[in-house]
Amino acid sequence: MGYFISVVIPTYNASKYIQSAIESVLNQTYKNFEIIVVDDYSKDNTTGKLQKYKDNIHVVQHEKNQGAAVARNTGVSLCRGELVAFLDGDDKWAPEKLQVFAESFSRNPDVLFGFSDFSRFEWSDGSFFAQSNSQVYPMIYELIRNHKYLDIKSFVIPRADMFPLLLRGYPIYPSAIVVRKKIFDLIGVWRKVRTNEDFDFGLRSCRVTDCMYIDERLAMVGRHDANLTVDVQRQIEGDISVIDLHLADHTYNEEELKLITHYKGRRLCGLGYNYLHSGDNQKAIGKYCEALKNRDFFWHALLRILYIKIMGSRGKRNAKVSGR
Repeated sequence: MGYFISVVIPTYNASKYIQSAIESVLNQTYKNFEIIVVDDYSKDNTTGKLQKYKDNIHVVQHEKNQGAAVARNTGVSLCRGELVAFLDGDDKWAPEKLQVFAESFSRNPDVLFGFSDFSRFEWSDGSFFAQSNSQVYPMIYELIRNHKYLDIKSFVIPRADMFPLLLRGYPIYPSAIVVRKKIFDLIGVWRKVRTNEDFDFGLRSCRVTDCMYIDERLAMVGRHDANLTVDVQRQIEGDISVIDLHLADHTYNEEELKLITHYKGRRLCGLGYNYLHSGDNQKAIGKYCEALKNRDFFWHALLRILYIKIMGSRGKRNAKVSGR
């Protein structure tokens, strides 16, 4: 039967979606798995929806809401499998997901961290986005373009290449991740950060292992109003918070810290641009001022600040003229 795989599903107020997530696991072509659902103190009818699957899943209920990272850790602590796969309660999987990962891990015994491409879809009408995650962020193809696929489109990305890939902004969502359980002995648990704990988890993982990428859409990430992923500005702010956490890690060498610092500057400028085009000039200036501390982006940030100031002054003069 190959690997025994533990599937960890954290859920919070996801009664509209949780059955779809569980069904996508039960419908896997690979059958050697267990399902652990961690209900993070839901206030809706999630508990009632889970009752239908009581013979097929192990349910753990938190006595207070603690966040997705803690819920995943609760699930991991109960896992019996050598491989651990994560699925958020409002996402779902393609039927061949676990089969493909089990075979890929078998061929790469030293790899501890795996992830796949994924699709995004709208829960409101079921429509799928035209492009997959890797098509939206094609920098990953720069790493695998010389790879010749065999039966499964899998590729091992060296950790030295994976680290800058994540810093450049390639996102790996939890529902696309499968790991060997022993990785937690090396990097610790999922850390509860303000947002973007998946970014933090990926950065820590690729410091201890090469990473296996499967170029197939094996996960489907659902979009709805409660999702953090619909808030671009908050996503970038979350990335910056994670980067600050890593900049404070004294185990990084000078070259790694320089790389992390560079991508913090890039995100600050990107956030400044985002605020500028949403009409919030003050926040835009604030982010560009932070970017001034980064020598790689000093002149870019300074020119942007001057541009905002000049355009703001012109707008005030025009307003005075039109008001006469």
